[in-house]
Amino acid sequence: MTCLRLQLRLRRERMVRFLIPVALGVLTVWLVGTEAVSTAVAPRAAAAEAQTDSASRPQDRPASIRAIAARVGIGPGSAVADIGAGKGVDTWVFADIVGPSGMVYAEEITEGNLKTLRAEVEKRKLAQVRPVLGSDDSPNLPRDSVDMAYMRYVYHHVSKPREMLREIWRSLKPGGHFVVVDRLPGTLRDWVPREQRASKHFWLAETTVVREAREEGFRFVACADELCESKDNPFVLIFQRPEGQAEPGRDPDTFLPLAVSSVAETLLPADKRLQRPAIIALGQSRELIPSILERSSGAGVEIVLEEWATQKDERPPLPAGLSLPAVLTDLGVADLGSEPIDAVFFLDTYHLLFHGPALLSRLHQQLAPGGCVYVLDREAKQAVSRRDASHCRQIAPETIKQELAAAGFVLLSEGPRPAEDRFLLIFGKAKPE
Repeated sequence: MTCLRLQLRLRRERMVRFLIPVALGVLTVWLVGTEAVSTAVAPRAAAAEAQTDSASRPQDRPASIRAIAARVGIGPGSAVADIGAGKGVDTWVFADIVGPSGMVYAEEITEGNLKTLRAEVEKRKLAQVRPVLGSDDSPNLPRDSVDMAYMRYVYHHVSKPREMLREIWRSLKPGGHFVVVDRLPGTLRDWVPREQRASKHFWLAETTVVREAREEGFRFVACADELCESKDNPFVLIFQRPEGQAEPGRDPDTFLPLAVSSVAETLLPADKRLQRPAIIALGQSRELIPSILERSSGAGVEIVLEEWATQKDERPPLPAGLSLPAVLTDLGVADLGSEPIDAVFFLDTYHLLFHGPALLSRLHQQLAPGGCVYVLDREAKQAVSRRDASHCRQIAPETIKQELAAAGFVLLSEGPRPAEDRFLLIFGKAKPE
């Protein structure tokens, strides 16, 4: 015990010496990660960084369309779906890009708009443009027909997103891309029921678009805000229909399975009893909740991240037979009441955080002396931006270490890997100096 105390004291002393520079570095990471421009992963990194300056943005809307088309390989002979084409502002640019040998489906959901599009197509003599009447749950496009489906300031109006996404997925050729341009970046602020969005502008969060698209079968490719000319704080998200997946309706980039019973033993030694744990868990990791509550003598609380929720009352389903009070974060702040908590479990969720500093500050404030923070997550092999970590569902362990150090926590141990793609970090609460 004396040896352990000595090790912890030395670790705290080392942490104090490095805390200030680490905090400054982490603050920079968070600010960059939540800005509109994202650092793309792997081979996209250099290209994205070269375009972060606003002067490098396209100067007008046609230039933006051409930049987006070039990014996903659209050119002469390609097929494009302009979903929610309106008066065809983008349609005519796409028609020029794909040329006479290509095809542009100009989709609208009202006969009036479709009639206007048809008249303009005849006037411009664009045989490669085909107006299509869609509906609120489908663009009504031929299956496996387009190389890119495109929505500009349309997705936030979609009242039946799951149905629409599945039909867009089916309309794409395998390997085809889906591009969403909308506003505003970040997490959801307008908690409006989807059926009310069809006729009014309630801006939808990029986190909502990514979650829905991934769960309906799209692979997230990149944030590409630098390709949009608008100065109205847009986001540009690029997705892809994976090759080799026969039907939509499931995330193509899933986590590896966990051996739940052995992971539970690693997280919670037999002699450890909890009083009031806070649990933030998604996916298969939710199967660990019963083990945590079985080793708790008091009632726990679930924290639901606004980065995940698409409705204010949405909660992940609990394992059968369990009841657990839940609170939704608001810009990272979780109303946990006045009682202390003695353990925090980030289970396949830490990577989602857009409002990490606020949440970590509250958790540090409420964590009892001797309490621990457990972080189980999927490993990114290199540091990525906050947005890429959230949208790709993976994060570098070093990023977590830096962020928790800046929030006042100390690393106690790095546990055995819960799965080949996962890591486990355990932190304690540093004593104030």
